[in-house]
Amino acid sequence: MLINIEQAFDLTNKIQKAVTDKDWDQVVDLQESREKLMLSTQQLPTPTNEEASLQIEKLISSIQQIDAQILPLITEHMRSLSQERQQTNQGKKMTKAYQST
Repeated sequence: MLINIEQAFDLTNKIQKAVTDKDWDQVVDLQESREKLMLSTQQLPTPTNEEASLQIEKLISSIQQIDAQILPLITEHMRSLSQERQQTNQGKKMTKAYQST
């Protein structure tokens, strides 16, 4: 389980870099990979030794902190895309209305 959480942490760092670079396609791919990894991790037995448990707890906390930092940037990008789509749709409607007159 610890190995999977370490991999999820690495993916989270890559997501953060992709967000910083505004490489949104990469963000989507990395998020999907991390989600699959986390789903498979849930099926694994919980570690019984305290050291591994503490490491997992620390990594999960770090993942959550990074997610909290990048979430506003992702949300802003999604809002921007929605706005662009609305403007494009409005332009299409105006063109269609003009052509029909």
